[in-house]
This record gives sequence, C-alpha cells and structure tokens, in this order.
Amino acid sequence: MATMKDVAHLAGVSVATVSRVINNTAYVEPGTRERVEKAMREFNYHRNSAALALAKRCGNMLGLLTGNLADPFFSLLARGVETIARQKEVKLMVCSGGHQAELEKSALDFLINQGCEAIVAHISRMSDIDVLRYAAHIPGLVVINRYFPAIANRCIWLDNVSASQVATNYLLQNGHRKIACVTADLPIDDRRLRLEGYQAAMANAGITVPGDWVISVPFNEKGGELAAEKLLESRIDFTAAVTFNDVMAAGMMRSLHQRKIKLPEQLSIVGFDDIVPARYLYPPLTTVHNPIEKMAQRAANLALQLSAKKEITPQMNMFSAELVIRDSVFLIE
Repeated sequence: MATMKDVAHLAGVSVATVSRVINNTAYVEPGTRERVEKAMREFNYHRNSAALALAKRCGNMLGLLTGNLADPFFSLLARGVETIARQKEVKLMVCSGGHQAELEKSALDFLINQGCEAIVAHISRMSDIDVLRYAAHIPGLVVINRYFPAIANRCIWLDNVSASQVATNYLLQNGHRKIACVTADLPIDDRRLRLEGYQAAMANAGITVPGDWVISVPFNEKGGELAAEKLLESRIDFTAAVTFNDVMAAGMMRSLHQRKIKLPEQLSIVGFDDIVPARYLYPPLTTVHNPIEKMAQRAANLALQLSAKKEITPQMNMFSAELVIRDSVFLIE
C-alpha cells in the first residue's frame, strides 16, 4: 500500500505539501497541486478517512507563530497570547519563524496541519502575497505587528512612525542635533516605518540626515555592540542615538562602557519596546513602551472569535506607543 511519503517522492515535493493538498489547509501552486494529484491517482492513494478527520479537527487549540523566542519582546508577545489561551481554556501551540520566510511558512503549515484554526502570527519576512494567500485559506488567522490593508480587520499593529518620532523628538527637545539611528539590517516593515519616523522628526527640526547617520546591524545584543563600534569609528561627534530595540541599546551600552564612554554625558540613548531589563541597565534606559502584550491579547481574542465565526465588533486595531523617561538622556544646555 502506498504511503504519503511515496506520493511526495513521485511528485517531487515534501510530505507537508502532499498533506496541504489532501487537507486543503493552505495555498499550493496549481502546478504543484496537479503533480501531487497525479501521483495520488497513479498510486490510487486515498488517505484514511479517520486520519483525515483527525487532521482537520481543530478541537480547542490556538496557534502562535512568533519570532525569536530568546528575544524578550517575543516573550511578552507569547505571554499575552498565553493569557487569553488560559482564560478561554484552549490549548496553545507555539512555533518560531526565526525571521526567515521559509521557516515562517513551514511553521504556519505545521500549525495548520496540527488542527489550529485560530492562529496569531508574527510574520516579518514572508511576502505580502504569501501572507494574503494563507489568510484567504485560514479565516482565523490574525497577523500581529504588521499591517495589510486588504485584511486590516485581521491585523493588530503599532503606529511605528509616530513612536519613532516621539523618541527622536525627545532627544531634539533635550538639545541634541547629531542623532544616530541604529536600526535593523533586515528589510522588515518595522525598520522602514521607524526610520521614516526618525527622518520626519529630524526634517521637522531642519536637520538633513546624511546616509552614514543610519547604522544597520542585526537587532540583537551583538548588533548593538557592533553599532557602538561603527558609531565610534565614524568619527562623527554624535551626542545621541535612537535604537531599533532595547536589546540593541543594551549591547551598545555594554560596549561603550568598556570603552570608557560616559553615559549619558557623552552619548544619550533611547531604546524601543520597554522590555523589563531596560529599567535595570546603567543608566536606566529611556525607551518607547511598545504595548505588545496587550496587542497579543487582542490578537488572540480576535483569532478565536473569527475561527468560531462569531460576530466581531468593529474596533481600532492600531496601537500607540508611549515614551518612558528614565536616565539615559543628557540635557544639553
């Protein structure tokens, strides 16, 4: 008797793709679907009806596709989703996409094939068209931290432009003019929008931003350390920097302390996210509070309501950030 693996081998695809065709749980390119169906006919392959029912059963399960679980930001996101899962007494299944398009796709496919009909997805690298294809096949899919006009009612997102403007304006109000922007080196929406906010604030202050004022590095601690090196090597007398997240700011601060740079007197820093460790850095980090936990709760509730085909009350799904002032910004008289 032929197996799904035999069908996959003959069709030249993965077992997961065969499963998607059989269960009709995700978009499969027409040419690929045709090859799989042809292979099934050649083997006279029919999936066991009991197994098919089991694969399509959602039970009481909520799926979460998140980014790097080692990042405190994603821990807060996961905690928000978990809070709702406990309240609603549903099981929670978590996968990481690792900020890689193929991993995000395979993670979504896994959640779907495990029977998750309600899914909260932090998708940073998949193309717009791929995300919309998945959304078309999964009514209970809610995208968090990314905005798609075509499915705006199923997106939960942050006003990144205004948040970045607030951070930059605070430095400008404290007398800073040469302000570096330490941003992510991946082409994700958060990077583009926060850079737009920084540039808008600087332009409104009458400051032209040279290209070398924007420093792109990995958005983790090592990236922050690398940013500090690049900042010092630039020989530009920056007095301040806005960073893509608090983790990068922490890496910068460690590297600058090692080089005997006095913070904030010689360099002021504003972070982004307001993760718990931010308040325990030295000096305590002024940052932008990203309400990701509340956003995650909203997304989880919405995903469960959509998957249950409940009537949804219209609501504003764009969240705003707030500046949290601590001690990492120096006032230039």
